[in-house]
Amino acid sequence: MTEQRRRVLIVSFDGLRPDMVTPELMPNLTAFAREGARCAHSRATFPTETRVNQAALVTGCYPTRHGIVGNKFLEPVASPGKLFNTGDETQLAEGDRKLNGKLVEVRVLGEILADHGMSLAAISSGTPGGTRMLHHKAEQLGGFRLALHRPDASVPTERIEAVIDRIGAIPQHEIPSLSWLSYTTDTYLDYIEPELTPDVAIVWYCEPDNSYHFRGLGSEANLAALRHADAQLGRILQWREQSGIGNRLQIITMSDHGQITVTGEAVGITAGLTKAGFTVGETVSDGADAALALASAGGIYVRDSDAELTRAIVRWLQAQSWCGPLFTREGKHGTLSHAQVGIEHRRAPDIGLVLRNDDAINEHGVAGSCQHDSTFYPIGGGLHGGLHRFELNNWLAMSGDAFRADYESPLPTGVIDILPTVLTVLGLDVPDSVQGRVLREALAGHTDALLPEVFQKTFTADGQNDYRANLSVSYVGGTYYLERGWVD
Repeated sequence: MTEQRRRVLIVSFDGLRPDMVTPELMPNLTAFAREGARCAHSRATFPTETRVNQAALVTGCYPTRHGIVGNKFLEPVASPGKLFNTGDETQLAEGDRKLNGKLVEVRVLGEILADHGMSLAAISSGTPGGTRMLHHKAEQLGGFRLALHRPDASVPTERIEAVIDRIGAIPQHEIPSLSWLSYTTDTYLDYIEPELTPDVAIVWYCEPDNSYHFRGLGSEANLAALRHADAQLGRILQWREQSGIGNRLQIITMSDHGQITVTGEAVGITAGLTKAGFTVGETVSDGADAALALASAGGIYVRDSDAELTRAIVRWLQAQSWCGPLFTREGKHGTLSHAQVGIEHRRAPDIGLVLRNDDAINEHGVAGSCQHDSTFYPIGGGLHGGLHRFELNNWLAMSGDAFRADYESPLPTGVIDILPTVLTVLGLDVPDSVQGRVLREALAGHTDALLPEVFQKTFTADGQNDYRANLSVSYVGGTYYLERGWVD
């Protein structure tokens, strides 16, 4: 018997670059996009980090509203004396408690669905904090959330135990994370669907992000991860075709950001600031001039948000060969503004910073590289967070009876558009807090005669030492999309 109600499955391939989705590497995803609706001009939010874009996915907002301004940031109430790490499930849970449930400052997908008697289930092989970000109200709502990294912190306990009884023990984590991709798919097909049948499910694959980071874009390990991730989608598509629901299950495939290659040694910002006479600490609450939260992008918190100290640090940064676009709250001192890049929030660093990047080709023939200030990722591995076009360009394609077939949108789209589109497909109103737009051009029955106009603008800022920062932005109605940022 065919199931009549529409449901939605969101399948995310963490870090997937659209230019690496080819018929040879990912035949299932390539065919899925060709036969459904494809958004080739889709954009992540900045910083192009996972938890920032997971928050954008479940809120339809930029950091300026949802408040997750980076994978790490200063939030003294939630994390006194140190940076708040959104990848840490324990920190997230405790931080949300300390903030009276307002870690994310607008209503999230799980809450919106629950208001209408609908359910959300999420499973992720990514970071435990990232899994909570996808459904961080699951405890209060009675929802299902499973983090392969932290089954002990997943809910509800009895259902997590039932998954392990049915599917088997969670395998050891490896890179490439092939067994984790399979386990994630097994859990969706063999437990979430038959036992929960949620109105919306999120399946979050940790690849190709893991192999990009630690084995390199285009490496043999990375190519194996891409092939295996594609095979998992193939299993889901085959199940949909053979099950009773068919095209009443709307499948949205996405990635949260892209990646580029780490090049050269860490630039040593802390040492450089110290040599220049500034003091650097874990936070600025202990009297230090500055605290850093970045790898290839992020920012610098300044003691008491002091304007003169901010100006002095900006001038020092603009003299460094590795310095890319800079952002300050008011766009002063030859910088762009927080508002222009979508991070205008009290948690944002006083100085937003992106390190220089270029289109250099790595040893595996993949374009795009960046300088960095990380000791975690190997040279030749992958990184993200900045404003290179390959970091900002995320994958987005969908299919089901709510969407057009054999269609490619000519409009800019983004991660922030997924939530309002999902709600519309389910017949629900879109909250006023949402900044994304409904992807009406991709919906069944729409024609390109009704397409809105697209406007483009480039912002520039001239600083010291012949420094000029640039930011290219596209607009569709009131929704904006970052195209790329660079320095001359």
